[in-house]
Amino acid sequence: MSTSSNRRSRSVTPRRWVAATAASLAILQPALIAGFHPTPLHASESGEAGEAGEAGLPPTDGPAAFLTHLGYFEGTYRIIATAYLAGQRGLAREHLDLSHHAFYEDIEEELAANHAPGFEDLAAAFAAKINADAPDAEVEGAYRALMNAVTSAAEATGATAYQQLIALHRLMLLAASEYQGGVGDGTVEMAIEYRDSWGFYSSAKARAEHFAAGGDATLAAAAADVLRRMDGLDALYPGLTAQTAAADPSPLAVAAGWIEIIALRTR
Repeated sequence: MSTSSNRRSRSVTPRRWVAATAASLAILQPALIAGFHPTPLHASESGEAGEAGEAGLPPTDGPAAFLTHLGYFEGTYRIIATAYLAGQRGLAREHLDLSHHAFYEDIEEELAANHAPGFEDLAAAFAAKINADAPDAEVEGAYRALMNAVTSAAEATGATAYQQLIALHRLMLLAASEYQGGVGDGTVEMAIEYRDSWGFYSSAKARAEHFAAGGDATLAAAAADVLRRMDGLDALYPGLTAQTAAADPSPLAVAAGWIEIIALRTR
């Protein structure tokens, strides 16, 4: 959090969100090619490498970039709340302390730049509940308030259907990349990356469900298509503390590619 009393030491060196790397291209291109006929569009996409060598997504500006970064934050807090409410309180505190996606100050300037309401107090209140070993009901209430604030911030941008969907595409690319970094030959080798993958996928899916139930007919139809392309992906995540998982992350990248196509159709 950006207040001095709640600020934690980062466990990794801060990095730019938008630094693309050849490594991330190498991770994601084969999966996309397996699902589609190769095109320059898909060949240009890249994802975020894992915790040890993390790079950002390709450069982007405006609401799509902000919504992507907001999704990183949202995904992290989804992981923390899910772990805590499943009885894994120590794991929830560990993820809050170690994840470099959990810092409110990383999105603070973008909130202001996009005229979105801030929610630092709600993020701090949620973290305080986690660290105080508060009852589940209190944590769940603080979490719901925080997620409602995240949704309000996203909606305040006035983003187009394309911008909102392309942010989902980027979250799914990141989910694929983190899965690749966390799971090797069906064994969860780097648990924090595996958890991050679930968090980013979960955020993308939750947003798609929100859009599909919304009043924007174009976005709702596109989101329903997105959800069809995401069908079956839950099976990649047997649990936040799983020691084994599917060896092949390509379904995540294939879904990301389809989401990009769906987004382009709304332009």
